[in-house]
Amino acid sequence: MTLEDPKEAQYNAVAVTPKDDEDIAAVPKPKESCSIAFLFLLCCPKMALNVAWAAQWAAIGPLLQILISASWVQIVQLVGPVSGLLIAPSIGVLSDNCSSKYGRRAPFLFWGALMSCLCWVVMMFCTDIGEALGDTPAHLLSTLPEDQVTRKWTTVFVILTYIWMDITLNLTQTPLNLLIADFAGERQVTASSLGNAYSIAGSFLVSGYIMAFGPAHESVKPFMGMLIFVMVVTAAAVLIFVKEKVFVPLKEVSKSQEIKEAFVSVWTGIRLLPKTLAVYCVIIVLVQYGYTAYNGAKGQFFGLVVKGGSAAGADKCGHDGYPACSEAQQNYNDGVRLAGGSTDTIYNCVSLVFLAVLPYLVRTFGVKKAITACIIPQIFLILMAYCKNVAVDMIIVIACAFTQNTLQSLFMATIIHVIGSEDNSGLGLFAGALNSAYCCGQFLNFIFSSVLVTSSMGNALPVLVGGILSALGFLVSLFFFKIELYTT
Repeated sequence: MTLEDPKEAQYNAVAVTPKDDEDIAAVPKPKESCSIAFLFLLCCPKMALNVAWAAQWAAIGPLLQILISASWVQIVQLVGPVSGLLIAPSIGVLSDNCSSKYGRRAPFLFWGALMSCLCWVVMMFCTDIGEALGDTPAHLLSTLPEDQVTRKWTTVFVILTYIWMDITLNLTQTPLNLLIADFAGERQVTASSLGNAYSIAGSFLVSGYIMAFGPAHESVKPFMGMLIFVMVVTAAAVLIFVKEKVFVPLKEVSKSQEIKEAFVSVWTGIRLLPKTLAVYCVIIVLVQYGYTAYNGAKGQFFGLVVKGGSAAGADKCGHDGYPACSEAQQNYNDGVRLAGGSTDTIYNCVSLVFLAVLPYLVRTFGVKKAITACIIPQIFLILMAYCKNVAVDMIIVIACAFTQNTLQSLFMATIIHVIGSEDNSGLGLFAGALNSAYCCGQFLNFIFSSVLVTSSMGNALPVLVGGILSALGFLVSLFFFKIELYTT
């Protein structure tokens, strides 16, 4: 067994576990795991987080499309992956070293949940704030000439709260994932599958809302109220009933040094990645780029490309006394409803069934084969870019559930298999590094998509490129990803 240089294997107060030549942690595996019932409680905030993320894709994205151009939508959406790229590793390291009497993860979970709820309160009133500052009243939007309409302040506050939301959700998500991993022991795949099931339940809330009440951007206040309720209930349950042990660091460092090291961890985590995790990061970047190419603009894809609609004024027409929607506006709203309602609902149903059998697939075929095979459906995004048949497009999107749920469910299990799960293993550091890979895929997509959507293919071209990169991710997994993991 070859040990790493101790100076290289250390960040702040947490030492990275030495690894042997095959990237398998040279530490004892945890002997005990928490009960399944406890995991049900522990994972419940995942529902609130996915309600929020789904809200960004299904509600805030189409609203941005109405307020600003398609290219600027892609640029604004860069904030999500950038904040995740910087915040996830930093919060991971800070929580690894947190010696609060409330535990390592709970303080970050509390403040992240609180600030998210405050953000949604402001977001509920963006239109009211904009009109109070001089924007054109909503009831006049469809009656005045376009050059006499201004929604400047509404746009400013929607963008600001969008940025705020991205930051606070990353602040909440990272410690929650680490908290689940801390308690799951050897049940990492089971815990991740259960967490994803909660995430799907959150998506059901969003897609169900859209199916029942129409596009969420048409009724922002009750929609945001639902987000706040779910976050408060689920986060409070974990904060009240889940008790962590107080962490004692290997060495004491000043707070300023701790914060400095945390921000440097974005690079530190990548630099210290074992080979297996480095290859996994490459797969994540490619595959996440592919899925974000669709999911980041799914309302626009179905509304503008498949249905041939128009986003201008589509958020206000046809209700509350406003003029009826034109055919193009109705087509856009129908496309948004189809993408965020029916399609997402079926996607989530398929995901739930798949998550139930994923542990069996891992035990039978192993992580490598499971990941490699499940990337294949996402390659069909190449076909979807040229197809305007609603049924075919829906089938392709729904099949992507196999790809996304496999990568997400095996994320933490793969890390712990490689580095171990002791307090000084650097779990937060490496979990942050792999989370940064997700964000990097999203970041690259939004950069290139902001240019690609200006082509004659519009929102279809980013989807085409996403399918091609998914195919590259499949090849990397097939030929370079080496891991022997069969436990769940």
